[in-house]
Amino acid sequence: MESRRKPIFLHFRSSHTLILATVTFAVFIDTFLYGVIIPIAPYVVQYRIKVGEANVQRDITYSIIAYAAGLLVGSPIFGFLTDRLQNRRWFMVVGLVALLLSTLLLCLTKTLWLFILGRLFSGLSAAMTWSVGLALITDSFSANQIGKMLGTVSTGMAAGGFLGPLLGGIIYARAGYYSVFAVVFAFVAIDLFFRLILLERRDLKKYEEAPDMLTEEGAIGLPEVVTESKTPRETVVGKAIGREPNAKESWVPSGLKLLKDVRMLNSLFVIVITGWVFSGIEAILPLRVEQIFAFDALGAGLIFLPLAITSLLGGLTGWWIDKNGCRIPLVLGLVLGCPVLVVLRFPTENTIGHKVLLFAIMALLGIVMALLLPAAMTEVTRCVTAIEKKNPGCFGKGGAFGQAFGLFNVAYSVGNVIGPIEAGFVVDAEGFQTATWTLGLIFFVAAIPAALLTEGYLFAKKAPDHELSAASDAQTDKAAS
Repeated sequence: MESRRKPIFLHFRSSHTLILATVTFAVFIDTFLYGVIIPIAPYVVQYRIKVGEANVQRDITYSIIAYAAGLLVGSPIFGFLTDRLQNRRWFMVVGLVALLLSTLLLCLTKTLWLFILGRLFSGLSAAMTWSVGLALITDSFSANQIGKMLGTVSTGMAAGGFLGPLLGGIIYARAGYYSVFAVVFAFVAIDLFFRLILLERRDLKKYEEAPDMLTEEGAIGLPEVVTESKTPRETVVGKAIGREPNAKESWVPSGLKLLKDVRMLNSLFVIVITGWVFSGIEAILPLRVEQIFAFDALGAGLIFLPLAITSLLGGLTGWWIDKNGCRIPLVLGLVLGCPVLVVLRFPTENTIGHKVLLFAIMALLGIVMALLLPAAMTEVTRCVTAIEKKNPGCFGKGGAFGQAFGLFNVAYSVGNVIGPIEAGFVVDAEGFQTATWTLGLIFFVAAIPAALLTEGYLFAKKAPDHELSAASDAQTDKAAS
């Protein structure tokens, strides 16, 4: 048999640390690029594209719809393809190509249709990065680590979502339009390096099982698109569910079965609500603080700093989830979010005390986000595992994690579309105070099905998922040894 060269730095390039860093940074870049456009979009549309002032808001809305369309359409498609082709890395690279095209179009465009096309590519990039990246995390870590790892990834989302609008506004005001994109291109270059050197854990297993492979200094060793090698976890699960390794796979998305599961539908509902509430707050709060505190665009952006800081506690939530399950942080986040949103009505005067109160409330909202996102993402992975345990082999050889996170993307995007529309409508009709308690009520209502259905029906007699995961990992370790 002909020897193949082993990639240099194989163990580092397929290490858990690099995989986690790559996915977290990729998520950060996607949310950063989305956010950095927000403060400069009016300038782009009115002065570079030369749209009449009366049509600026309309065309900005079109660009947001284009982003949402790319995300909504791309997420389930890319999730299915990455599962079907059993490859994550190359989809991550393709996602970065879409991100680069988006950045170039947004930077250089002077026509409306190219600006909208740039936002469409941005949505497609986010669809690939989120669907494939989160599935890669699930592939690479044992079940009793998933919560902590997804919690870490959620901090990248929080950081990008805050730093994008903040740095976009500051750099544009101080250094000009092209300087904003110079920063973005620098981040993209770092992201490109991470994604190109990355190898999946299955690639490590493939080379370890082939002792005749030689190491060649300077070889990049790009992996094949399709590989049959499996991590110890995949091998044990595959044996447990009795998959046929050579069975013919259907091109009908097996992930459609996820939409028949009540527990998965509950998870997606909570994700829609989370996107709805937080996007609603982001839409109505800047104008509110401008009216009360006379904040400029920079000041309005800084009010989200406490939220961004406390949302970094997502890793701690993930650690709790791995040991105790998803139900408590998910329900606690929804219940806590209700009074926090209601008291957002109280800062009404331009005084130090009211500013401190506002920042404290935003910090509490960050804690709510830190509770909800890791729990929701982890619950999605556990839904897939639970369905496959009940119906061995139902998702085929490639599984359904990519498709599950594609649905996660769709759900969060739907919430992001509904939130600003609903919150803006209520503010216009009944005022800011009514809008905040309405959003709080939405959180409280969502807590009821979350309490009943997270980790399965509350009153069903069964072992909790986190205990089953620990048992599964123990079997995996034994088999691997």
